[in-house]
Amino acid sequence: MPETYDSLAAPMDLEDAARYTLHDPREIARVLQSLVDAGALISAHIMPGGLPCPTALLEVGHDGGVLIDGNHQESVNQRIAAAHHLTCVSQLDRVRIQFRLRDLARVDNDGRVAFSASAPESLLKLQRRELYRLQLVPGPVVTLQIPATDELPPLQVRVLDLSGGGLALSVREEDEARFAARTRLADCQLRLPDAAPLPVQLEVAHVSRQAPLAGSALRAGCRFLELSPHAEKQVLQYIFRVERQRNARERRAV
Repeated sequence: MPETYDSLAAPMDLEDAARYTLHDPREIARVLQSLVDAGALISAHIMPGGLPCPTALLEVGHDGGVLIDGNHQESVNQRIAAAHHLTCVSQLDRVRIQFRLRDLARVDNDGRVAFSASAPESLLKLQRRELYRLQLVPGPVVTLQIPATDELPPLQVRVLDLSGGGLALSVREEDEARFAARTRLADCQLRLPDAAPLPVQLEVAHVSRQAPLAGSALRAGCRFLELSPHAEKQVLQYIFRVERQRNARERRAV
């Protein structure tokens, strides 16, 4: 069932949101232009306070700045003009989209109230399949093989959790420099049990400290880049298979 306006009424605050967040201005502009082209409904939350109001993107400028529709209630328009920012939530092709608009300025758009805003610094793009993360520790051993570079040898790391949108890695402190935020990990191999290695490209979203797990005290959250349909299918099938096995064991234990 597609999500309704009511189900989009609250912004999401995901623990691992950075894994699914775009920062490239060109990628962000493409997503925003798609919302314009589709005439997608947007739930804009006026911050501070969180008052929601429906709106739509009208235009995306060459610099990434946007124009959004105003409200039929003047009191709401006044609150938008005075807002610190708007947290905007929408959906396109079953993909949830969330971003912030700052530097709001009231303008006239052919006799209707509208607001200009600067380009969003980031944009969360999240599909339903990406909400579920399969915890792998304790559990089956899944690893990522990172190729050598001119300065560094190849590296194999344990995967802590896995989803359709990315994964988390167990990183030793001596390897932390290889996992700086927004670092691209090209030509890697994801090794699932009883399957051929899958070629994947990743971008590091964030690194955090954790209680020592799988022999390491650092956790690197990464998102997949341009994951092939074949690799995506293999990842999702593996997630569903392990989850079915776990559920079956739990039922037998009851």
